[in-house]
Amino acid sequence: MLGFESIARVLVLLVGLNLLYVVVRIIYNIFLHPLRHYPGPPIWCAARLTWVLALQRGYLHRDLLDLHNKYGPIVRIAPDELSYVDPRAWKDIYVSGGSRPGHPPIERNGIWFRKQRHDEPYSILGNNEDAHARYRRAFAASFNEKAVNDQSPLIEKYVDLMIQRFRSMVGTGGNSTTIDIVSWLNFVTFDISGDLSFGESFGSTKKGEPHAWVEIACRFGKGIALVASLNYYAPLQKLLKYTMPATVRQKMIYHRELSTQKVRQRLQLHKERADFVQSVLKYNQEKAEKVTSNELELNMSVFVFAGSETTSTTMAAVFFNLLKTPAAMSRVTEEVRSAFAHEREIDVASVSKLEYLNAVINEGMRLGPASAIAVPRIVPALGERICGRRVPGGVRQASLFGRASYTNF
Repeated sequence: MLGFESIARVLVLLVGLNLLYVVVRIIYNIFLHPLRHYPGPPIWCAARLTWVLALQRGYLHRDLLDLHNKYGPIVRIAPDELSYVDPRAWKDIYVSGGSRPGHPPIERNGIWFRKQRHDEPYSILGNNEDAHARYRRAFAASFNEKAVNDQSPLIEKYVDLMIQRFRSMVGTGGNSTTIDIVSWLNFVTFDISGDLSFGESFGSTKKGEPHAWVEIACRFGKGIALVASLNYYAPLQKLLKYTMPATVRQKMIYHRELSTQKVRQRLQLHKERADFVQSVLKYNQEKAEKVTSNELELNMSVFVFAGSETTSTTMAAVFFNLLKTPAAMSRVTEEVRSAFAHEREIDVASVSKLEYLNAVINEGMRLGPASAIAVPRIVPALGERICGRRVPGGVRQASLFGRASYTNF
């Protein structure tokens, strides 16, 4: 039986070996790694920890902007990751026929949207390109011009309800009051997304308070970032995930269970309605390839978030930048008020014809995108040419940070 001193020696040896491995790995990453010729700060190139900390602090996009301003359009931001702001990167990484005509786009990185269980299907965000393409075909009918026209009355209903609530808070006397517009934008977009996803809203706009799921979904992006950070440390991520607060794990389970329950309730509605589920049901009737019930339940948990928090974040960015730019606020206000004699004339179809308003929305999305970074990709084993330079095979990912104009802010 080992004594205390023997156990202590073993532990010291293990700690020493781990420290030696870390030191050797850092030296390799800085001086010997295939990406060593790409510019970047040594502390970022040495280990992924700096990148992870920036992501968890919520300042990764700002840090990347600073790095690109210092090092140029291509920056090494981790031992095995490059960030691009060269506009050519969009075609080379994300578009079929980039640097090699007829070649498929570089595949998604499975680290960000890894399956939680082995028997779980891929989601539309997953790295299975065939599944992704099938889901896109199944949901495509929800986003064409006819679908948008059919969905317009539902969208307008919740916007009208929000305006009614604003008026009730002000009162007939016209008293001033303070409204947290970001919270209300979340209420109305989640209600719209819930109705389009599950056939019923969360009731947040009517009540003027968030549904429990709204609060969880607003933190959905943080959860994805945390899980992705842990996944970079495979196989330790299986142990590290237990360092997540129990409340976070419980909310993730609740999110999935509630989504499954609501999808099943929606499927009990034996009538056609202009929503996401109807598009999939019609697709399954017409096509040999099907979207299974498990796949639909999983994807709707993604859609309800993707169509709500991101939309409210974008609108908040538009309002924020308009308030910072009085001239633009004055011009868009004049355009809206001169285009309509009565409020009842304002609807989805009519506002789509307002050129300056649409320009404001597009600029708001550019200045304040709901997602500051694009979906990461993995360079194939044989390597790839991106922006005229060869990225060696085995590099885990090449990600596109933003448009080249970002470096000119």
